[in-house]
This record gives sequence, C-alpha cells and structure tokens, in this order.
Amino acid sequence: MIAGRRALLGPGVFLALSACGPATPQPGGSANYSASLGEGPDFSEPHGLVVVQTWFDYDENQLSGAFADGPGLRHHSEAERSGNCRLMSYTASTCEPGCDGDELCIDGVCEAWPSRIDRGELLWTWPDGEQTVTPDATLGYWATGSTSTDGDVSIAIDGLELTVPTIDTMDPDGDWARAIDNRGGGDATLRWRNPILDARVRLFMTDCTGTHGGVAAAEIECEGPDTGELVIPGSYLDAIEAGDWSHGECGSHDLERYHAATPADDTTTRLESVGDGGLFWRPDW
Repeated sequence: MIAGRRALLGPGVFLALSACGPATPQPGGSANYSASLGEGPDFSEPHGLVVVQTWFDYDENQLSGAFADGPGLRHHSEAERSGNCRLMSYTASTCEPGCDGDELCIDGVCEAWPSRIDRGELLWTWPDGEQTVTPDATLGYWATGSTSTDGDVSIAIDGLELTVPTIDTMDPDGDWARAIDNRGGGDATLRWRNPILDARVRLFMTDCTGTHGGVAAAEIECEGPDTGELVIPGSYLDAIEAGDWSHGECGSHDLERYHAATPADDTTTRLESVGDGGLFWRPDW
C-alpha cells in the first residue's frame, strides 16, 4: 500500500475503561468514501493515496502520498478475521532463482512491485493555507504546513479534485495500554470520549521485528466506523505478545481516526484526512 492504523464485560474479560459504554458519535463533517462504508471493516488498499495529517495541538499539518498502477506488495496474508480486526501471518518463502531488485518473493513466486505514476504538480489547500507540491525523484509527494483551524482539506491534480474535512485526535477514556495489560487473557476494548459521525478508525500493531524493518510473525489490523470503541480479540493480542520484544525502541502502534474521499468511479484513488493519534504498548512493560 502506498502511503495505513480496547474493556468489554464478558467471560474472561477485564473492565479497564469506562463502565458507561461508548460515547455517542457527534457530527464532525464527512467524506463520500468513509461515509458510505457500513459497520464492517474496510481493508482495501488504494493504488493512489494522498494523506493529510493534522496536529491541532501543534498547529501543524503534513501531506504525503503517491500514485501507482497497482497495490503494494506485502509479506503478510490474512490468517483470521473477527469483528473489525484481522490477524495477519507470515510464512518464510524462497524463490529459485532469486528475485530481481524490483520484485518480492511471496509464496515462492517473484512478484513485481507496482510502478509509480507521474501526475504532475499537486495543489493542496486547507483552511489556513495553500501550497503547490511537486513530486520528488521517486514520484512521491510530501509537504508541511501550518494550521490551527478546522475545515476542509482539498487536493487538485491532473483533473482530479477531492475534498475531506479535517479531523481531531481521539480523547482516550482511560488508559489504553492498561486495558490491554489487564484483559485477563480475553479481548481488550479501547474507548474514547469524542467519537465522530461518518469517521473511521484503524489500528495497526506489530512487534519489535516489524518496527525495525523486519517481518513479524504476526500483526494485527483493525478498521471500522468511529463508534467510540474498538475491540481487539484476545487471541490476536496473544499472537503479538509471542513476538520479538527484545529491542528497546518499539511498542508504538498506529491508532488513528480518518475521513476519506474518492472519485465517483474510482475507489482505488483516495484522499484521507487523519487526526493525530497512536498507541504505545508492549507486553514486557
């Protein structure tokens, strides 16, 4: 993919957050793609993705992205799915003869990486500014700006125009890391106080191997509507805990909320507005 991502009552589950249940989602803008998705997870991978992330606490925002002729390659494949989460697994594979530099060995087959597409300059606008972004030598887009105002974010490039609203970070209802630690072997539920209608949330978790550029034996991906809570299956967390935690600089996972817009006839191209967020947890702390 070019670029993406908590305590229930029940048997074996520990209540570590709010006993009142999730908060009621409030209006906060919408975008055509994220607003059209249902209750289930969306694990699709756009071929072209531009992301605008906003840090209102620091009055900063950032644009990044690229366009390609196909989805990115991945070592992992889906092993199991439960609710809004899936467990990704990896099995080592070898290719004979070996793969070229622009290929990846997956399940014994050399697969070619997608090629990036040059779509020229990109016009980025947001409530406090405007900037023309030129692709770099690898045909990627990257720029930073200053912002303190919520509103719409837009891009215009090569006949494509997309708009999404900015989105703020989630306000945790309790200690998310403690909710995972105190799950008693069962599921963990993370809750936040400020869910937004028509927004989506996603989580990506890996171990120290994955954090340091290696291939973890197991990873967790979750995605779904912003209901104010996200349930992580206990068995998936067990698989992550069994991974490599022998390095010091790891334990940061992607947990973010976003709006997404696509052209009416092309869901493989997407503009996302992402709020500041994250989750720090490691089993040995």
